[in-house]
Amino acid sequence: MKDKLGDLQRLKHIHGCISDLEEILHRVDADSFYRSSEKKYATERILEIIGEAVNKISPMTLALSEQSIPWRDIVDFRNLVSHEYFRVDYTMVYKIATQEIPTLKKVVALLITKLEV
Repeated sequence: MKDKLGDLQRLKHIHGCISDLEEILHRVDADSFYRSSEKKYATERILEIIGEAVNKISPMTLALSEQSIPWRDIVDFRNLVSHEYFRVDYTMVYKIATQEIPTLKKVVALLITKLEV
């Protein structure tokens, strides 16, 4: 039970981070994103936090998702951002934040619902 509680807390944290990311990128197009160090670094940091949280969630909980999510890629991206920051590609950061995170948000919300039962 303790692991599920920990997973639930982490999933809620991820959901909150995604909401923060949506607020940060609200009405921000790609050109504005690339010109704003603040937007780039904030987005990068939130993706790093999400990756760290995903890394701590049990495989059993992640397996409950009904949609194919590249969980390992999320963790690997976190490792890249954290340890090889000089290789960060902000085109990729923007793409992840705007195209892939919305799907993750839906899956995380579904997992939260399943764990709260």
